[in-house]
Amino acid sequence: MVTVTPPSKICLIADIHSNLAALRAVVQDAGEVDAWWCMGDLVGYGPDPNECVELLAELGAISVAGNHDAGSIGKLSLGRFNLDARLAAAWTGTVLSESSARILDALEETCAEDDCGAFLVHGSPSDPLWEYITSATQAEHNFEAFTGDICFCGHSHVPIVFATPGQDDPEGVAQVVPADGETIELAGDRRYLANVGSVGQPRDGDPRASYVMFEPRAKLITYYRVAYQVERTQGRMEEAGLPAFLIKRLALGR
Repeated sequence: MVTVTPPSKICLIADIHSNLAALRAVVQDAGEVDAWWCMGDLVGYGPDPNECVELLAELGAISVAGNHDAGSIGKLSLGRFNLDARLAAAWTGTVLSESSARILDALEETCAEDDCGAFLVHGSPSDPLWEYITSATQAEHNFEAFTGDICFCGHSHVPIVFATPGQDDPEGVAQVVPADGETIELAGDRRYLANVGSVGQPRDGDPRASYVMFEPRAKLITYYRVAYQVERTQGRMEEAGLPAFLIKRLALGR
């Protein structure tokens, strides 16, 4: 029997949303890592879809599909998108290169990284493209929908960690909103569902890009925030004629 040693350090990202300035800031801040995992929505909303897809390809990132990825290439109806999201997705579809579209088309909705005990999805294990997990109640039923020790997701653009009951806290699903630089030790008697936040469009009141460092061997996840040139992305969005609300919200983290 061959024993596979998991990577020691993996950078986790989600919801880049075509924001190249934010993605570059995260790559620089993260430094040398063993792997990159992306929980979907590489594109949508922002001005640089091709550049973001290409950079993730250069990093060798393992990615799952988000609803904006699927919607921008016509694999998903835009009927459920709000007007601004629909306009941005439609615009994205017109500027995607053939190679970027092929990469997005090849993305699976879920990915099991069994060597690390991890499950990757954009929305939720129960509904990979659409469900937002924002409460302990929602998290509770989703623990039954994946195997492994931890599920990493995105979609809500808000960092949060849910954990099943353990010996020290047997009363129900616990939740933590991690601060910048906060490390969470993954206890062996619990399972976890962790939203890694958003690189390109945070919605927790902090406009800085969010990412997570996962150390499978040490059983640790650490949350980080990094500032980037918001004005650069806003200017590029204005040039592209993207909706004003999407431009303004970047500076507010909403």
